[in-house]
Amino acid sequence: MKREDFVDVKIIQLQEIYQNMAAEYDLLVDEIPIHRQKVRFRYLPLFDETFCMLIPENFASMPEEAAKARYISRYRPPVILTGPGYDENFGFHLLENEKGELSRLIGQMKETVKRHAPETIFYEEGMVMSADMEGCWFDYKNFTLDEETYNMQFLVRSDSKLLAGTFNCRMRFYDMWKPLVLQSLSFVKSGKKGRTSDEGE
Repeated sequence: MKREDFVDVKIIQLQEIYQNMAAEYDLLVDEIPIHRQKVRFRYLPLFDETFCMLIPENFASMPEEAAKARYISRYRPPVILTGPGYDENFGFHLLENEKGELSRLIGQMKETVKRHAPETIFYEEGMVMSADMEGCWFDYKNFTLDEETYNMQFLVRSDSKLLAGTFNCRMRFYDMWKPLVLQSLSFVKSGKKGRTSDEGE
């Protein structure tokens, strides 16, 4: 085995170990090591509490000027939550619930990505189930001038609304974030069911 092949194998093994470790955390109760800090996830109401989602407690709304610089399109998400340094971001749109399978709707989102960025490399897709809702997602890698970016897009459906969201981070950190984001999606709640006892007081 060539040295380069050996290094690649070791990197893949380490990534699998980290993904397994991250998947074992319970976002509802555990402090999770992220970038050498211990971070808790907390429920955050979105769109006047239409949805509530577990988000890292050190995330905050992205300032308008930063949002304009990072999301050039005028169709950028109306809600953008970002970590320290703006390296990890959640973006959200609230849509009217459309009839039809979520797999068809998420397929349309995927086709849009392909159309606008044909160099994109796609990875996996799947379904998530929360207490009273269903969702689906896909993830992919795209490219900036000097870096690769990991992205996940998702849809979560309540009785009357769709939460369309995206998560992105530097590609080298995707193995840490992917299992956490997927677990967060499995805990999405609608309305005030997602509130903790001390929110809004």
